[in-house]
Amino acid sequence: MKIDGVRGPAPANGARRAGAVSGEGFTLPTDSAKPATAAAPVSAPSALGALLSLQMDEGRRKRQTRRAALSLDAMDKLQAALLSGGEDAHALAELRAQLDGREPTGDRDLDDVLREIDVRAAVEIARRAKDKASAGAGRA
Repeated sequence: MKIDGVRGPAPANGARRAGAVSGEGFTLPTDSAKPATAAAPVSAPSALGALLSLQMDEGRRKRQTRRAALSLDAMDKLQAALLSGGEDAHALAELRAQLDGREPTGDRDLDDVLREIDVRAAVEIARRAKDKASAGAGRA
């Protein structure tokens, strides 16, 4: 293949010169044009309310998840104290405090898990109270 030289792009068939003008200029059709209508406004109060509600739910979930984690940590401390033959009064008090802060999260599955943790915590507290009562009765 032989290349003769550098040329610019060839004009397409029927192309006009840059300065050529046709008979009529560009016009918009006026008979079928409809006036623009305003878009419906977004309901800001309901959108804001939904956003705030979502943030509150998210905050509640985080608080309750943290509360459950602290309860599990306190139960671990109580178990370690039981295995070592001692009693961890601080862990027991922490466990009681965590039970008082329970609130629903709005997530059914999470609420079920949190309820199971709370039941286990209540059992541990009741067991410790029973052990103290029976130890006190045995001394009297």
